[in-house]
Amino acid sequence: MSLDERIEYLEMKERHQKKLRPWYKKVWGVLLIILGILVLSSIIASSIYVWNQVQVIRTQESADFEAKEIAKITSAIDGRGESYTLGPKDAKVQIVVFSDFACPFCQQAAPVVRSLAKKYPEDVRFTFRNYFFHDNSIGLALAANCAGEQGRFWEMHDKIFERQDSYSALNDDTVKEPMKALAAELSLDSNKFNTCLDEKKYLYRLNDDFTDAEILGLQGTPTWFINRYKVTGFYPEENFINVIDGLLVK
Repeated sequence: MSLDERIEYLEMKERHQKKLRPWYKKVWGVLLIILGILVLSSIIASSIYVWNQVQVIRTQESADFEAKEIAKITSAIDGRGESYTLGPKDAKVQIVVFSDFACPFCQQAAPVVRSLAKKYPEDVRFTFRNYFFHDNSIGLALAANCAGEQGRFWEMHDKIFERQDSYSALNDDTVKEPMKALAAELSLDSNKFNTCLDEKKYLYRLNDDFTDAEILGLQGTPTWFINRYKVTGFYPEENFINVIDGLLVK
C-alpha cells in the first residue's frame, strides 16, 4: 500500500470512528446530559423544599394541637369561675378537688380540706368541684349549691359529709326532704332553698363539672389537682403539708 493510500485509509477510518462515537460523547449528547442534570437538580431541590414545608406545617400543627390540648385541660381544671372556694384567688398553691358528697373517701378528705384552709389562709386556695358515682350524689350536690346561693355552701358541705351515712340509702329524689330539713336546721331561707332544690337550679353547674371531669379522664373521687398536677384518691393531711410547704419554699 502506497503512502497516499495509507493516509487516505487512516482518514477514512477516522471519519468512520466519528460516526460510531457514543451519543453521550457527541455535542448534542453532552448538552442533553447537562440539561437532564439541571432538570433533575431542580426536581430534587423542589422535592426538598416541599418536604421541608410539609415538616414545618406538621410541626406547627403539632404545636397548635398541643397548645389547644393544654388550654383545654387547663380550662377543664380551672372551671368557669362559679365553683366554691376557700382561700385567696392569688394564692401560690391552688388545689382543685373533684369530690362526691356520697363518696366515703371524700368524706375522709373533707375535714382535711377545712384544716388545711385554716393552716394556710393566705397561701392555699381550695376549689370544690363535683363528680358523681352514687344514686344520691346529684341531690346532695344540688343542696350544697342551693345553700351556697345564701352564702352557706361550706356549712352545708360540712354537714352533708358529717351525716353522709344517714343519706346512703337514699336517691336523688328521696334525699330532697332530708336536705330541706337540714337547710332549716342551718337557719337558711327555707322557701328560697326549697324552690332552688325542687327546680334543680344549679344542675347546669353540676353538668359543667361533670363534663370537665370527663375531659380530664377522672376515674374516681376525690381527685386533686395541686397547681394542676393530678393526684387521685384520699390524701392524708401530712402528705398535703409536705407538698404545700415544698411549693411555698420555691
